[in-house]
Amino acid sequence: MQITESEREAYELLKRHLERSVAAAEMTVLSRNNSADRLEPRTPPGEALAARLQDAKPRSCMAVRTGEQQSHGNGREPLLECEVCGKLGPSACQPLLVGGEVMGSVLALPQRSLDAEEREAMRVSVAQAAPILANLRNLAIAEQRAGTDELTGLANQRAAGDAVKRLVADAVKSGQPLGAIVLDLDHFKQVNDVFGHAAGDEVLAAVGVALRTTIHETDFCARWGGEEFLVLLPQTDAEGTQTAAENIRAAIGRITVPAVQRPISASLGVAALPLHAVDAAALVRCARPSALHRQGGWTQPRRDGRGARAKRRQGL
Repeated sequence: MQITESEREAYELLKRHLERSVAAAEMTVLSRNNSADRLEPRTPPGEALAARLQDAKPRSCMAVRTGEQQSHGNGREPLLECEVCGKLGPSACQPLLVGGEVMGSVLALPQRSLDAEEREAMRVSVAQAAPILANLRNLAIAEQRAGTDELTGLANQRAAGDAVKRLVADAVKSGQPLGAIVLDLDHFKQVNDVFGHAAGDEVLAAVGVALRTTIHETDFCARWGGEEFLVLLPQTDAEGTQTAAENIRAAIGRITVPAVQRPISASLGVAALPLHAVDAAALVRCARPSALHRQGGWTQPRRDGRGARAKRRQGL
């Protein structure tokens, strides 16, 4: 396990190892999310277990709550039934303990009750894996924070640069289109000058929320710099990108910030690969809204990809 390079790889390795150690048992690794308010599967759960985990909290799992191994199916009813695995048949659940803190658990759903030797083998394997999983989790969190803009909660420019290159490469390889939207908040300097930088920060944070709640889970958005934002839409052609731009423009227009006594609007530019560009740099360049046709609308580059824009204005 020490040579694994990611949490996902380590979780899968632990699952496969335990399933070899305990015959005919379905193993699922569970972990707290980064906010520590949900218990999430890190390996694919069975259908019945997946339904139990939809709204599971960390304390829904008795092994997480007590910090001790739980075993059911030996003919004795538990004093407290586990919300996660109760009534799913025989089970054994081992907490993932690191330095006295429970970061999750490993749940076994065997076809029969585990004997003492199998439960001990499970305990030892999980205990050995827990510190490695914790280190990989900390590394993943550090990398995420390094690529996140603290004010908006979106990816920062560094992470966005990597994402553009990766998504363009994926699009070229698969032959699928890739849409890009660059939006620039209108008169943002005036917001800072008139209402103060704290109010400007509130506007930026609100734009981050609007973007996250408007785009799809498979899309990508980032604060590109200052009041400029980038949205990438995998498997989306020019027409679909235009539709997404309209939805984003409307969502930003609905933003209200009590400290800012003026409407919030944005100018958006759209472009699509391979229609308007053939590489990452050109795609972002073509998607930037034209300085001549800004303020509340969106612009689209011509097919030649050289940055000339055909204006289409949309009123707020």
